[in-house]
Amino acid sequence: MTMKNFISLFIILFLLALLIPATAFCEENAVHLALISFENMDQKNEHDYLAGLIPAILREDLSKAEGLVLLDRNSMNSLLEEQKLQISGLFEESEAVEAGKLLGSDYLAGGSFVVIGTEVLLDVTLIDVRTSEILSFSSRGDTEDIIHTAAEKITRKLTGEMTLFRTADSAIPILKQELLPPGTLKLFSPLIRARIYIDDEFYGYTIGNSTIPIEIELQPGLHTVKTDLGSEFGVIIEPEIKFERWLKEFTVKSGKSIVLEDPTRHFNDRLHRLHHVLRDSHTFYLPDSEDYHKEWTFSFVDRMGENVGGSFTMHIFPDNNGSATAEVLLVYNHERKAYTLECLKDKKVEFDETVGLLDLDIELNARYPGRVSASWDIGRNDIYQGLHREEQ
Repeated sequence: MTMKNFISLFIILFLLALLIPATAFCEENAVHLALISFENMDQKNEHDYLAGLIPAILREDLSKAEGLVLLDRNSMNSLLEEQKLQISGLFEESEAVEAGKLLGSDYLAGGSFVVIGTEVLLDVTLIDVRTSEILSFSSRGDTEDIIHTAAEKITRKLTGEMTLFRTADSAIPILKQELLPPGTLKLFSPLIRARIYIDDEFYGYTIGNSTIPIEIELQPGLHTVKTDLGSEFGVIIEPEIKFERWLKEFTVKSGKSIVLEDPTRHFNDRLHRLHHVLRDSHTFYLPDSEDYHKEWTFSFVDRMGENVGGSFTMHIFPDNNGSATAEVLLVYNHERKAYTLECLKDKKVEFDETVGLLDLDIELNARYPGRVSASWDIGRNDIYQGLHREEQ
């Protein structure tokens, strides 16, 4: 063996000599914990699955804690079986201490649980095998975080370290949804005899009274509801202006009510509202009427998702002879359009102009003795009644 190889071998052996005692020292100073059973105290067999779930989650959490060693469950069962001891009965103090010494454990951890309504009350008991000291604590809730909280308390007690096992994704419901008391959907709808579908299954009909809810009992969890009154009714998706049946996804909580209002309307009613950007009128009673002057601003999002905005100014000058002159200014996306309209006595003037997505309609009417009336309407020309029939 060359001197170089000899030195390399010596270094490796030296490092191993340092490492092995250090590892043994860490293991020797760690706290040994035997995780025992959790008993179902509400005597309902359907909740027995929690007796396996609770220790499984605790074991997963505690196995990540530094300075803590969990005893193997299979080895524990074999050793206790030889001594005629059962894990389920180890919280009799004398047997617990005896079993803990037999297992080489510093602490035993176990407890019980009871389901109260939609929540689980978890009681944890921690026994110090050396001193027989008993520490108990509890946590209550409806998610797995009650178990993670118990693991955090155990870790802090045994190691002195603050370890967080709860995360943003750990709030998972702990009780099986089908075992929880049902909740209620209260559906308000103005529709008359519209078909109601719950989770795509036909449920019944609306009653046509928007002040009285239709109450539907549902199991806790995620559901969908939709109504159908034919091809003329539904909701409009903006800004694209798409026509769909109303469909709502919602979550029902056990023992709770959720209230939903059906927004389904006749498509033409909604299209009428969307079409009109600005609408107004004014009547002058002669001969003492003053000039009329008013300005409006408007904005909307077109079907391509672009913002459209502008302003409209109407200035009307009536005279005592029964005639009127109107000066109009339309600003559309910074484009200015000015118009002057004259209406003589006993006449009517109708004016219309298209500017981009806007249709401007103005009427001056001086045909009635002693008065002059004016009306104006600005509407979107990319939306009109009957559009849904073309789109479907």
